[in-house]
Amino acid sequence: MDALKRLDALPPEQATSAFLRCCGSRRWAQAMERGRPYADGPSLLAGAERAFALLAREDWLDAFSHHPRIGDRGSLAARFPATAGWSASEQGGVRDAGEDVLDALLRGNREYEAHFGHVFIVCATGKTAAEMLALLRERLPNAPAAELEIAAAEQRKITAIRLEKLLAEGLRMSGITTHVLDTSLGRPASGVAVRLERREGSSWIELGRGGTDVDGRCRNLLAEGAKLQPAVYRLSFDSAAYFGARGVPTFYPEVSVVFEVREPAQHHHVPLLLSPFGYSTYRGS
Repeated sequence: MDALKRLDALPPEQATSAFLRCCGSRRWAQAMERGRPYADGPSLLAGAERAFALLAREDWLDAFSHHPRIGDRGSLAARFPATAGWSASEQGGVRDAGEDVLDALLRGNREYEAHFGHVFIVCATGKTAAEMLALLRERLPNAPAAELEIAAAEQRKITAIRLEKLLAEGLRMSGITTHVLDTSLGRPASGVAVRLERREGSSWIELGRGGTDVDGRCRNLLAEGAKLQPAVYRLSFDSAAYFGARGVPTFYPEVSVVFEVREPAQHHHVPLLLSPFGYSTYRGS
């Protein structure tokens, strides 16, 4: 089954979650889910444009809020683990930037956010850090309404690239998945770093890492083609970083869930209900 057919076959909640990886606006993602099926790549991109036409200012700000600052390499894994790989690839031009350029980007980002009220959005693919810094400085004098239109156009470019990546990944789902719900807020916990390990003797062997998306889900912990085997596994959740990003103290800096896989051909879904002072888990579906 090709990626588009898999996308069309996903339950609505999972399809919305997949689209949210491409654009953080929930209204856009829900419109994309309702627009299924998509016959081919061009029809998927056309559907994206139709969904973008529905967005109001607050929806664009919702989309922008799911991007790390340009040049802020430290926030990629900590705050955006579900799309950290994509963002790191898109911002590849930052890797070899000098400290002077990175410092200027940091100062420029802060000035931009103070003026416009949202993060600086640019389609970073193929651009150097110096080129992005020049664009940031060029756009600083813009009127807020004009800048919103420019940022929205950049978001459209980023989303088109990410839709192509989504299809290239094949919408695979590993044999072990999780879903984290923040019971203190009554909503999905986005940005929780997750590590999967298997017990071998007295040691734990790391199998993969990931992070929860804006819907609180983490579906790709195992490498593509990796098979489960009968064994004891452990999921570890970085609750300290998640709550710390919101300035909330937590009694449990890390949550580890240990479980046994007896039938490796089955899918094993292990949700976590999380709050600063308690947690629970169960075998999901």
